[in-house]
This record gives sequence, C-alpha cells and structure tokens, in this order.
Amino acid sequence: NFINANLFSIKHIYVSGFSNEKNNIIAKQIEDILEKNIFFLEKNYFKKLFDRNDTKYLNIKKNYPNILILDFIPAKPLCIIQIRDNMIVLGDNGKKLDIKTEIYNIPIVFGSDNFIEIFYLLNSLKSSKLEYSEIKNIIFFKSGRFDIDLKNGVVIKFPINYTEEIIDYSSKLIRDKKFADSKIIDLRIKNRIIKYD
Repeated sequence: NFINANLFSIKHIYVSGFSNEKNNIIAKQIEDILEKNIFFLEKNYFKKLFDRNDTKYLNIKKNYPNILILDFIPAKPLCIIQIRDNMIVLGDNGKKLDIKTEIYNIPIVFGSDNFIEIFYLLNSLKSSKLEYSEIKNIIFFKSGRFDIDLKNGVVIKFPINYTEEIIDYSSKLIRDKKFADSKIIDLRIKNRIIKYD
C-alpha cells in the first residue's frame, strides 16, 4: 500500500561537492529518476557520475522515504603533464582534469604521456617522506627511470627499479649537512651515492 501511495517515490534530489552551478547541472541531468521508487534504483544508473573526470569519490545516500542525496568529492590537481606543446592537468583520481594549468603550484612532468605510470609514481612520492610541495619537475627517461628537480635547485637521480625506501632515503640525504652544497644527488647505482657540488 505504501508503494502504491507513492510514499517511496523520489521527490527531491540534492547534489553537493561542486559549485552551486555545477551541482544544479548534475541534478538536472538525473531528473529522470524523480518519481521512481527509491528502493529499486540500480547502481549502473550512477556509473556515468562515478566516471566523471572531475570526481574522486561519490557518496550516494537514500534519505527515506523520498530524498536522494549525492555528495561528490572533487578530484584535486596532482601534476601538470607537458606533452609537446600541450599542458594537461592530472587529478588525484588518475584522470585528466579540464581546468587551467597556470593557477596551480604543482609539479610539472616531462618525458612521459603514460598516465598510469605517472599516477603510480606521484602516489609513491606523496606517501613518501619527500616533501611533495618541494618538487618542481619530474623528468622521465626512455630507459624507465626519472629525475626529480626540487624547488631549491637540487636534482635527485633515481634508478629504474626505485622503491619508496629509496625515495625516503633521498629525503634524508637532502636534509643531511654533508649534502648541503650538493646540486645533484645520484642514486642510480645500487648501494652508492654520487654527489655533485
């Protein structure tokens, strides 16, 4: 009887997480679920919202009997990837973000257009002891290894088979007084540190 009385038909959709304008646009895009039974909504219906490039997470809450709440967690810029003359912003969801590149103080990546490879490395850097905010550039080489240019002018050269322990170790080295005047710290050879002043 409750179902027949439309008690559980969706009457309101609330969207949050983005600007008011964007929230309203998203709400209008899914207006076709108004009046549908809140119990019988299929997850596949929301796939296009989960797959948005600007979305990191999406929480969907059913507020019974007839309110649907969508709370977006927006993706944040992680780095700028330079591919020839193009500048692409990669988000912390691993996807390209359609935003301007010049307003963010984030690392610039050169030498690779492999989003998966870049995203994996950046997550390793963010979870390491190396200060992510101090990274100016990341340069990938065809061999598979990379260099990091820090904002203080120091270059760290990493081996092909890097680990998070090596990244943590590099953070320790740049704070060590013995390396205070070093402009290049070369960690490419196993169990050996080469520095250039």
